[in-house]
Amino acid sequence: MAVPVSQMYTVTKYVLTQKLRGVKRYPLVLMLEPLFRCNLACAGCGKIQYPDHVLDKRLTPAQCWAAADECAAPIISIPGGEPLIHPEMPEIVRGLVERQKYVYLCTNAILMERKLDEYPASKYLTFSVHMDGLRD
Repeated sequence: MAVPVSQMYTVTKYVLTQKLRGVKRYPLVLMLEPLFRCNLACAGCGKIQYPDHVLDKRLTPAQCWAAADECAAPIISIPGGEPLIHPEMPEIVRGLVERQKYVYLCTNAILMERKLDEYPASKYLTFSVHMDGLRD
């Protein structure tokens, strides 16, 4: 997958700024997990072993934005569970895009056709589709 020039520029600027400030350790990617719940039960995923009260927990949009603001990383990866299950995911993504964060929404794409219209096109948003399982 080719990285857009604008993203390379933003990340390069961020890294150089940290170096010029003398910051030795800084975040580059925030792995934000607003929920564990998934619409699959893949054998290789340990998350399905969590009890329901853990799988049912989810972060609010405000909690997600606060984490992004605190971390300050230019890239945010949103894995799961399955993020498209989260009822407030479009709002979460909009808030992150407004902050000019590059968002990688990791999905198994089962809900993508039904949910895609909820996400406005943006150079800051990429859907990363993963395919799990043993079948061809």
